[in-house]
Amino acid sequence: MIPKQLIRLFAGVAAAILIQCGAPRTQPVSYPDAVYSRYLSAAEPTAGIAAQFNTPVLRWPAEKGKSVRYDVRLSPDSLFPNEQTLHRENIPWALFNPHQRLPEGIWYWQYRVSGKTWSALQTFQITPSAIPLVSPPANRFLDGIPAVHPRLLAEGADTTHIRSLAADGDVQAIIREAEMALKQPILTERDGLPKRRHDDAERNRKQEQDASKRLGEFAYGTTLPLCQAYLLTGDSRYRVHAIRIAREIATWDPKGVSRISDFSDARCMLALALVFDTFHGSLTSADRALMLRSITERASSFYISWRNDVEAKILSGHVWQHILHYFFQTGIAVYGDVPEAAQWLEYAYELFLARAPILGGVDGGWIEGASYFRMNMATLIDIPLTIKQYTGFDFINTHPWYTHTIDWLLYHVPPGSSADGFGDNTEEVFSPGVAYIAYADMLARLTGNPKAARYVELCRQYENPDIATDRSLRWIRLARTEDADSASSAAAAELETGKIFREIGLAALHSNPGNTPENLMVAMRSSPFGSYGHFLSDQNAFNILYGGKRAFFRTGYKVTMKDPHRTGWYQHTKSNNSLLIDGAGQPYSVEAYGWMPRFLQGEEMAYVMGDASAAYSSAETGEDYGLKKFHRHLLLLKPDIIVVYDELEADHPASWSWLLHSMAKIHIDTATNRFSSRFEGFSGAGKLWTPSAVSWSLADTFEVRAENWRGSLNQFGELKRYDDEQWHLKAINVAKIRSTRFLAVFQVGPTVNIEAAEEAYHDGVLTVSLGNWDIRAQLDTARSPGLSVTNRSGTTAFSTHAAQISLAGKTFGQRENSAKLAEMLSSHIRYVEASDELPYAMQQRLLIDSKNKKK
Repeated sequence: MIPKQLIRLFAGVAAAILIQCGAPRTQPVSYPDAVYSRYLSAAEPTAGIAAQFNTPVLRWPAEKGKSVRYDVRLSPDSLFPNEQTLHRENIPWALFNPHQRLPEGIWYWQYRVSGKTWSALQTFQITPSAIPLVSPPANRFLDGIPAVHPRLLAEGADTTHIRSLAADGDVQAIIREAEMALKQPILTERDGLPKRRHDDAERNRKQEQDASKRLGEFAYGTTLPLCQAYLLTGDSRYRVHAIRIAREIATWDPKGVSRISDFSDARCMLALALVFDTFHGSLTSADRALMLRSITERASSFYISWRNDVEAKILSGHVWQHILHYFFQTGIAVYGDVPEAAQWLEYAYELFLARAPILGGVDGGWIEGASYFRMNMATLIDIPLTIKQYTGFDFINTHPWYTHTIDWLLYHVPPGSSADGFGDNTEEVFSPGVAYIAYADMLARLTGNPKAARYVELCRQYENPDIATDRSLRWIRLARTEDADSASSAAAAELETGKIFREIGLAALHSNPGNTPENLMVAMRSSPFGSYGHFLSDQNAFNILYGGKRAFFRTGYKVTMKDPHRTGWYQHTKSNNSLLIDGAGQPYSVEAYGWMPRFLQGEEMAYVMGDASAAYSSAETGEDYGLKKFHRHLLLLKPDIIVVYDELEADHPASWSWLLHSMAKIHIDTATNRFSSRFEGFSGAGKLWTPSAVSWSLADTFEVRAENWRGSLNQFGELKRYDDEQWHLKAINVAKIRSTRFLAVFQVGPTVNIEAAEEAYHDGVLTVSLGNWDIRAQLDTARSPGLSVTNRSGTTAFSTHAAQISLAGKTFGQRENSAKLAEMLSSHIRYVEASDELPYAMQQRLLIDSKNKKK
């Protein structure tokens, strides 16, 4: 043990070198126009990139036209000799999976519209680090589908086994719902018409969708439990009523009101497929013909609209949430009875294996957010389980996303806590709830991941819902994993202070993960996906929670996608803890993106850097606000301090607005730039420093009012209340300037005393001492940026930019402009360093841009 007085001395030496005072170094950074374009704009993989998977899926820009077909060739020889080349002709969609392991080395490939000229030569490498992911060809999947019915909910031979299952909570829940379905009046097509009209055309359109959606919810919500209950009990009442409902649905016009909502269309399709398959032997030939006619028209419509489109699109939200799953199930139900079903299934099979998990990358996150992920759970579990059932290929235990996704749950949807706040409708996620507990339980069964079992245990310390009430995974759990043992949580490692999901641009830092009542959490988003669909214009935005409760947190309500409150406030940067330039926020565009270059975490602190320099312009929307640099450095210092350090540059003298939102009233002291809020059971306070004077603006109302004109209900069946009880703080520099820096220090917990912070300013460096920590930030924009932290016990030293740091008389570091952390542990000093690390998709995009510039 080093004597305390020596530790203090070494800490002082470290502090002296952590901030560099030279002139700013401008590192040229090439930002692609977009990392993910709305539609794939260049072939991938290409430009010599090392493939992420072996086998990689080849994708290329789709040529418009529903009759378009493609050819592709792949070879380790650029001349494509026949004996060394994989050929595929007349492909009806814009992707190709070789379905075989490729030897290491350089590979060449080309594609073309059938009969036309080959594309330019594309290249990639297969290296030893490529993740093995070799799936069987689609014909093997089709060959595995049984010839007899039923086959969807259960294969014929399994019916006896299913009826022998113990009447557990899942069985009882299904039978209760089936009994309710018996009593429910059968809706007619006219029930899909809206009951009221508005003066506003957009509101009328949404009301028509809602009314149509109710038809689909009735169709699927009654036939599913009736089919399941029949398989469980053999009670003919369920069969008779399900067939009666299906006969009614089959008379509905597939192009009529039930199609206004694509969810309704798909649920009507699947309801008919369920009845057709489950009761195949009890249907008359006229029943089967009527049902197949409606199923075929609905499924063909989806296939025609998707093929040569969805596979090349960044995201088709409804497709991936539910409809692809419904389409996949429908194809299985009618395979052999409808000739087109073979091609439906081949497309669904290839599409899923090529793109899933479409919003997750390999590191386990989900960029669409905690609310909408619930709508993807069944798709992400049931489709791969069905593939495994028919082919033996275990996608879930082969793709790394399934292993890592539990980390996203632990850090961004923590047990006993509100979710991180990113994405549509997360304002409604106050705890993981039954869906996340059921999903983690499923992962524990299927993967044996002890972290998943630990997540379930931790969640049940705060809430203990009956997972049988969650319909999405109930039958999978009952019929497919009934005999699977859940993993033991005993082997789960201790939770780290932070976790980054670089591929999607999310990070969360925690002071006490695993102990929510005493946990300070801060999460940040800066995503290569930009803003699209259900992800918002919130690059470099952060949210702060304590004890699982929201503190300084983004504001507003979704209402509907095109509602004025959503477009004018909720999806806009102004509703987030981020930044405006000249009063403007980030365009709602995939071209307005961010990324997370650096991440470090240790015993006493965690750090992440977000880069939103490309987030304030978009050719797609015609916006360019002249922002050239927005680097945000975010630190969590245990037990209760959060530091935010921003580097900002523009191509013109600009007005910079630093934004902060709170779930409770904000008190602001404009003389000292201090702010505070009192929450239930804890407080949050902070102070803002900047090299130039700022003016403050505080509001407690939204700029655009939120109104529940749809009559939307919450989980308790009550009308949603869009209360305007959130607070919005803004600091704006008085004089317009090209560049500036902000330093904000927060203290959040049961007891805070931001007034006790000591501060000193010398040679552009601001030193703030609070609690056990000394924080130093370079605020002079004429000098190189820098942020450093040491603790007063002399056991931690950190810097964002310095070439070297020192701790306990030792010097660490080889590179400038990398983050560095040294910590004194019980037996040694742990040193880690983080240079900028590009997400895989950004690497590919930069290689493509470089290749194009050389042409």
